[in-house]
Amino acid sequence: MKLNLPSAWTPLRPHLVQSRLWRCDKRFVTVAAGRGSGKTELALRRLALCSRVTNGLYFYAGPTVQQAKSVAWERLISLIPPQWLAPNSPNRSELTIKSIYGCEIRVVGMDKPQRIEGVQYFGGIIDESADIKPGAYTKSIFPTLSHHRGWVWRIGVPKRTGVGVREYKEAFDRGLEEGSSFTWESEDILSAETIEEAKRQLDEVTYNEQFRATWETIAGGIYHSFDKKTNVKEVFYNSEKEICVGSDFNVDPMCWVLGHLCGSGRDRWLEIFDEIKLRNTNTPATLAYLYNKYREHIKGWRFYGDAAGKNRSTTAAFSDYQLIQNDTNFKPKRILYPAANPQRKDRFATTNSLLKNAKGEIRVFISPKCTHLIDDLSCRAYKEGTCEPDDSADIGHIADAFDYIIYAEFPIGWNRIITSAPKVGI
Repeated sequence: MKLNLPSAWTPLRPHLVQSRLWRCDKRFVTVAAGRGSGKTELALRRLALCSRVTNGLYFYAGPTVQQAKSVAWERLISLIPPQWLAPNSPNRSELTIKSIYGCEIRVVGMDKPQRIEGVQYFGGIIDESADIKPGAYTKSIFPTLSHHRGWVWRIGVPKRTGVGVREYKEAFDRGLEEGSSFTWESEDILSAETIEEAKRQLDEVTYNEQFRATWETIAGGIYHSFDKKTNVKEVFYNSEKEICVGSDFNVDPMCWVLGHLCGSGRDRWLEIFDEIKLRNTNTPATLAYLYNKYREHIKGWRFYGDAAGKNRSTTAAFSDYQLIQNDTNFKPKRILYPAANPQRKDRFATTNSLLKNAKGEIRVFISPKCTHLIDDLSCRAYKEGTCEPDDSADIGHIADAFDYIIYAEFPIGWNRIITSAPKVGI
């Protein structure tokens, strides 16, 4: 029977694994696939077809309401034929879609798992499964599927970090034995140009995780791309370039790194030529130390730090950035800080991609005299069994200062990487 589906249902070129997923009749399915590879699109198409089921209740769940809404809401509406919709549907305030057949689809967030409780579902989608709170599936979702033997797809990227990684990986491993787990690479789906851009922006481990859909582990050093043989070489202060100052505003020790941005456009790189590590100090004293060392510099300054630098921290009267702004010794200058701090894992991934990307390109070089920074990059590691840095014994401060420059000047933009719509499907 022809369903007269909307134009949003663009034809898809066949893909073997996605075809098997589409036809799978298992109740509990787990999908670990590359970023931008069409898993969410397939899931939303399945939900859209469910809107024709009589008196069925379904859900799409993301880690938070905002995430679920931004990913699924508009796309889901575009996939459902308008003639199937009930009067006054969809309800944008409640994030519900009701059909004339009595079906209802709810878009929900799992930051408060109780939102999904108290009813019985015929089926649903859990997206970004690595970021779903531990226990949310077993305690809040699974019990709502019992009356109707409801089905669930748990989909996502096989991340190293995320609160729900362990449960997601266990579900995937069980599904491999039961024939209900599916995986495919982004390279199957995205254009060659997009894949090349991803390899350029990401380090090898992150690329394998995000685009090849491999289960990488959190092990060894945080800066796993750092190699003294390739990242450490003689670089020097250049009086004709701006000085980039990465600042960690800790009182003891206060750690800053100094560098130059070199090249232009896509071929830019960073050279770190000096570092500052002072004990029992404050921001004005460190600024005075910096000025005395480079007082002849007239080509300009860029200061970087974290969002916390806007708050009162190392001084009583002004924020650290206000102190830098008010210091008349540094002219001209720009103060660059994020409105909010990125997640550490994103910052580390950005730094690793500059140390060495998945194409083998190296875009950061560090002077051998920056011994404290080199030690941090060599030794900084995660606490055993966690994704939290083990920053005891002064480890981490100068590496953070280094990260701040890189994250501001060389950010990884997922939206910029994934520019090709999926070309394959059921």
